[in-house]
Amino acid sequence: MKKTNLFIYTLLTVFVAVGFTSCQKSEKIGGTAVQNASGEFWVKLDNGTGEFGNDWYTFATYNTSSNKSDSIWVDDYANASSGKPFWQIKGKVKIDLSNLTFSGNNVVNQDYDSHFTITDGKILRGAATAPGTKTKTDSISFKIQFDDEDPSVVHTVGGYARTRWDADDHY
Repeated sequence: MKKTNLFIYTLLTVFVAVGFTSCQKSEKIGGTAVQNASGEFWVKLDNGTGEFGNDWYTFATYNTSSNKSDSIWVDDYANASSGKPFWQIKGKVKIDLSNLTFSGNNVVNQDYDSHFTITDGKILRGAATAPGTKTKTDSISFKIQFDDEDPSVVHTVGGYARTRWDADDHY
């Protein structure tokens, strides 16, 4: 009799477990509203005279928590352990996904008490070549002006999307 009860208990447990797992709804995994404009980049910053230095900096664009297709974060990872910031900027800017352009006027800086303005921002698909692997990747460029700097100084920033190959990184 005990073997029959154990068999019934085991069988019942299996049916219940299968029943619960078969009732779970499979969610479709998708991207973000701005995934075509999101990424990490290696960029150079000019010194305000149009000449770029030799230093490479990390920079990222990514979706906001509202996940709307009209705005992105721009972030130079000032508070991260990887890479080095070129200024300490993090703020939300407007994006036009149809042509991958972005800009922001008097953007509140989340890294410290300041504002910045970005103009002429654009991401070009496949327009850059990574220096080590020679892999085609996206390019990014924009102009930026900081409110805690001489207002006549407008920096140009330009670079390429990270490939994740060591030969293309600048750590």
